[in-house]
Amino acid sequence: MDPAIDVSDDATVGRRFRILLAAVCLAALGIRLAYVLVVTRHENGHTYDALYYSLQSYLISLGHFFEAPPFAVGPDAAHPPLTALVLTPVSYLFGVPADALPQRLTMAALGTVVVFLVGLLGRRIAGARVGIVAAGLAAVYPNFWIPNGIVMSETLSMLVMAVILLAVYRLLCAPTWANAALAGVACGVEILVRAELVLLVPFLLVPAALACRPVRLPVRLALAALAVAAALLTVGPWLGRNLATFHDATYISTGDGPVLLGANCPTTYFGPGIGLWSLPCSRHGIVPGSDQSVTSSRQLHAAEHYITKHESRLPLVAAVRVARLWDLYAPVQMARLDVNEGRPVAASIAGLVIYYALLPVALVGVVVLRRRQRWQWPLLVPAGVLTLVAAVDYGIVRFRAPFELSLVVLAAVAVDAGWRRLVR
Repeated sequence: MDPAIDVSDDATVGRRFRILLAAVCLAALGIRLAYVLVVTRHENGHTYDALYYSLQSYLISLGHFFEAPPFAVGPDAAHPPLTALVLTPVSYLFGVPADALPQRLTMAALGTVVVFLVGLLGRRIAGARVGIVAAGLAAVYPNFWIPNGIVMSETLSMLVMAVILLAVYRLLCAPTWANAALAGVACGVEILVRAELVLLVPFLLVPAALACRPVRLPVRLALAALAVAAALLTVGPWLGRNLATFHDATYISTGDGPVLLGANCPTTYFGPGIGLWSLPCSRHGIVPGSDQSVTSSRQLHAAEHYITKHESRLPLVAAVRVARLWDLYAPVQMARLDVNEGRPVAASIAGLVIYYALLPVALVGVVVLRRRQRWQWPLLVPAGVLTLVAAVDYGIVRFRAPFELSLVVLAAVAVDAGWRRLVR
C-alpha cells in the first residue's frame, strides 16, 4: 500500500501550489484578525481556562516559573506547560490587558500556521489540489477560526497535530531514524499541550513505526523504540520537575483530579448537564494553601467513590459524553454552552452546520483513499483517541479540535475525486 504521494521533488510541489497556498493563508489571517478585533476581544464577561493561560504566561515573564496564579499558592501544574510558554514572549512585551488582545492575536497567527500545515498535509496525502482545497476549508471553517480567538490550548494542539500527521506520513514514506525521532518529538510536544493526547503514542506513533513494511521487523521495532524514546525525552524535563516539586506523584498535570471530580457528580450524571463537566462539583476538597497534587489526589479519590456508587449509570453517561463530543447529542445546547468558554453562539452554530456537511463528505474521502491504496488510518486515529478520552472524562466540542484537521483533509480528498469524475 502506497502511504502517500512523494512530494520531495520541487517540481511536484510547483510554483502554482505555493502561490495559491500563500493566498489562502493570507485570507485565513484576515478572517482571524477580523474575528479577534471585531468579536472576541470584547468577550470578557466569563471566566474560563483562558484566564489561567494569560496569567500564567505573565507570571513566567516576570520570572515566576509555573507558580500558582494569584487565586492560589505554591507550585503549579494545573495544565501542561506549552501553551503558557508560547504566550510568554508576547506577555513579556505587552503584558495582559483586559481584552488579552496581544495573546489573542498570537493565537490568530498560530491559527494561520495551522491552515498552512493543513495545505501541506493534504498535498502529501493526495496531491497539490487536495492540499489547496483542504487549506481553503480550514481557512473558512468556523471550528478552525473560533479557537484562534480564544487564549486556550486548542489552537496550539491543532498546530502540533498537523506536525504529527506530517511526520507520521513522512515516516511511512521514508522509514529513517531521523523521521522516527521527528515523529516522537512531535508527539512529545503535543503531550505538553494536552496531557490526554499521550494516547497518540501507543495508538499512532508506535503503529506507524511498525507499519513501515519496506524494512525488516527488527528495524521497525527499533524505529518504534526510538520514536517512543524521543517522545519521553521531550516531556522528560517537565516530568522531572513535577516529580521533584509536588508531594504526590505528578507527571504531566495535576488536572486529572478536578477533571474527573467535575465530570462525576449528580449534575453530570442526571438532568440536562449529563455528560458535561461541573465547576462547582470540581471545587470539592480544595483546601486553600494545600499542595496541588494533594488536592488532586483528594479529588480523584472523591470521583472514584462517586463512580463506584453509580456504576450502573456510568455506561449511559459515557455514551452521552461521546455523543456530545461528536455533536450527536443536544448539539444546540452544546453551541449555547460554548459561550461560557469564549465561543460566540452564532459562530458555534455556523461551525455545527458546516461540520454536519463535512462529515459525510469526509467519509467518502476515506473510501477514496482506501480504493487508491493509500494509508488513511493515521487520519482516523485522532478520532478514536478523542472518543476514548471523552468517554473517560467528559464531552465538549472544543475537545474535538485535533480531529478537525483530518476532517477537512478527508473532505478535500472527496471533493478532488468528485472534480476528477466531473472533468472526465
